[in-house]
Amino acid sequence: MKFSKTILASALVLAFGFVAVQPAEAKLRRITIGSNPAGSVYFLLASGFAKLFQEKMSIRSTAQPHAGSSVYLPLMEAGEITLGLNNSLDSGMAVEGQEPYKSKFTKVRMLARIWILPYAYMVKDSSGIKTMADLAGKNVAVKVKTNVSLRRANEAMLATADITPAKINALDSGGVVAGINMVVQDRAHAATVALAMPAMRKNHAAVPGGLRIVPLGPKGTDDFLGARMPGLYTMKVSHSKRFPFVKGENVTIGAFDTYMNAGSTVAEEDAYAMVKTMHTNWKEMQEQYPPLRSTPVKGILIDNFTMPVHEGAVKYYKEIGLWTDKHEARQKARLAIGGS
Repeated sequence: MKFSKTILASALVLAFGFVAVQPAEAKLRRITIGSNPAGSVYFLLASGFAKLFQEKMSIRSTAQPHAGSSVYLPLMEAGEITLGLNNSLDSGMAVEGQEPYKSKFTKVRMLARIWILPYAYMVKDSSGIKTMADLAGKNVAVKVKTNVSLRRANEAMLATADITPAKINALDSGGVVAGINMVVQDRAHAATVALAMPAMRKNHAAVPGGLRIVPLGPKGTDDFLGARMPGLYTMKVSHSKRFPFVKGENVTIGAFDTYMNAGSTVAEEDAYAMVKTMHTNWKEMQEQYPPLRSTPVKGILIDNFTMPVHEGAVKYYKEIGLWTDKHEARQKARLAIGGS
C-alpha cells in the first residue's frame, strides 16, 4: 500500500511538472528564424538566437535565409516561419497594409527590439557636399530595388531639407552596398548607408579623401521622420575610430530598429518563454554578437514600436516592470491601425 502511494505521488509530481512546461514544448517543437541572406548581420543574429533557444529551451532551432525581410514577413503571417528579424520600417508597412504588402498583417507580433541601425546619406568628402540641401541638382540614389521601405525612408530624410525627388536626379540602386559602390565609382553623388557596415569603413579607407556622412536637414526631428515613415527616427553620432566618416560632434542622422518578430503560430506562453530567455541572457548574447551591444538590456522594449507587441511578451514586460502607460497607449494605437 505504501509502495502504491509512493508511485501515485511520483506520478502526480511528474504530471504537474509536465503541465508546467508542456505548453512551450508542445507548441514549439521546432523554431525557424527568417533572416536576410547568409553573410548578412541579420543571418548572424538569427543564427545566434537559434543557438540560444536550442540551448536554453531545448527546442530545435535554425536560421532560415531569404532574399529579404519583405519576402518572409508574409510567410510569418501565414504561419510558415516561426520567427523573423524585421526592421521597424517593414513592420510598420505590414501592419498598415502598404506596398509591397497586399493587406494588413494582423497576426505577426513583436517580441523585442534587438538592433539599432544608424542610417544616413553618404558622399565622397572630395565632392564638397556637406549638407542635405547641397544635394539639390545632384545624382542621388533613392529607390532601393530590394526594399520598398528604404525608398520611403530615403525620401523622408531628403525632405528634412525640402529636397523632393523633383529637385534631384533620383537614381535606383540594387541595395545598400550597391549604393556605396555607385558613389565610389562616381555613378552617384550620394547614397544611403548603415554606418556600421564593413563596406563603409573599407571604402572610406580606400577612397582618396575618404567618405562623409550628410546630416539631416533643419526639419530633421523624430516627429517629422516618423510621420513620413513610421519606425524612422533621429540619433546623434560623433567622429570616432568606429565612425571616421562622421565629421564633427553630435551630428543628427536617421535611425531605425530591427525587431525579433513572432509569426502566427507562436502562442502566448511560447512568446513569454522566448522573451524571458532573450532578456535573461542578453548580456551573454552581447558578448558573443557585437551588433547587439547597441541595445541595452532595458532597450529591448521601446515605446515607438510599429509592430504590436505579442501578448506573451507584454505579460513578461509587465512582470519585470518595463511596460508603462505609454507602451499601453502605443499598443492600442497600432492594434487599431491593423484592425485587431
